[in-house]
Amino acid sequence: MPALGTPDDDIDEVRKFYKFWDYFKTWREFSQYDEYDTEEAQDRYEKRWMEKQNRSGRKKYEKEERKRLIKLTDRAYKLDPRIRAEEAREAAAKEAGKKAKKEQK
Repeated sequence: MPALGTPDDDIDEVRKFYKFWDYFKTWREFSQYDEYDTEEAQDRYEKRWMEKQNRSGRKKYEKEERKRLIKLTDRAYKLDPRIRAEEAREAAAKEAGKKAKKEQK
């Protein structure tokens, strides 16, 4: 896992940190929400059916967890002073380019 870093870090390192969290896959399994106990199955067909039902039930909780992580990452990215400073530098460079182009005409 990349570290959060310091205010003096290179912007590429900061973006690497956020990219890691954008693609982070949780190791939680959400088996506590399973509806069926597969040990109680009468045969393998019933056990497979129970496992399928449990997997489909877990997807809901996995999606909620993914949304929570995305929301957290987006909020941190928007409020990060290093990102804000880089965006301000990019906007100033873009404005200077427009101004230079206008002066050439």
